[in-house]
Amino acid sequence: MKDQKEQMTIGQLLKAMAQELGEESETMGFLSQLNEKAVFEHAANKNFAMAGGKIPPRYKLLMSIAISAALGVEHCINTYTQVALRNGIGNDEILEAILLARFVKGTTALSTSTAAFKMMIEHEKNG
Repeated sequence: MKDQKEQMTIGQLLKAMAQELGEESETMGFLSQLNEKAVFEHAANKNFAMAGGKIPPRYKLLMSIAISAALGVEHCINTYTQVALRNGIGNDEILEAILLARFVKGTTALSTSTAAFKMMIEHEKNG
């Protein structure tokens, strides 16, 4: 059975995306002019990622915000935040997700430095 989004026209898909976001997606609008199939693929990937019943949708939105923050993708942070706010997720939850991302991202600076720490200690021991 075909996915519902695959049966839509590109105009209908863009309209559905705009309803979720609260405004038209400039990125998807431009992409649709270059390659409509890419927009449908993007929508299918999103549906796949958001499917499943183990993690509630609100947590998936908060995870998306945190991941976007950790990756440093401002446009995605803004988009996911806008969708989260439209879905009743509060500022305090969004801020907590971003602060958690900050901690995890900061931790990577330490964990990727393990070999350097070891090298410095060995250097100090061996003078």
